[in-house]
Amino acid sequence: MNFEKVEQLIKIVKDNGVKKFNYKDYENEITIDFTDNTSASPAQQQLASNNESSLNGQDISNEEQSNQAVKSPMVGTFYLQDEKELTNPLIREGDEIKKGDTIGYIEAMKVMNEVKSDVDGVVDTIHVNHGSNVEYDQTIITVK
Repeated sequence: MNFEKVEQLIKIVKDNGVKKFNYKDYENEITIDFTDNTSASPAQQQLASNNESSLNGQDISNEEQSNQAVKSPMVGTFYLQDEKELTNPLIREGDEIKKGDTIGYIEAMKVMNEVKSDVDGVVDTIHVNHGSNVEYDQTIITVK
């Protein structure tokens, strides 16, 4: 593979804010990963944020701490039901959902992929409109 093309590919990936990219053809395979793999575990991050807030004299309410995000597992077009015309969405703000419930679909390469909740709670905010494009790891909904 031509190194100039690799450099161009890296520049395009960086310029568009892509965190992970994988390209494979019959002769070559390239994986670009700009994510920070040295980050602390979620428990360590929570502990650090609690320590920082107490050190700064700030009080974080339980409501803010209890909000959790359900994020997109892939790139594609997000739908609140399995049809392109919105008539009966799977979820609405205020609905109670359980871990494993289908909250929508992402169409990628002409295939409808289920998006399942990985948390229990009440849908606080739906961040993505029906028929909108989503990126990998983009917040779809916030759950209380």
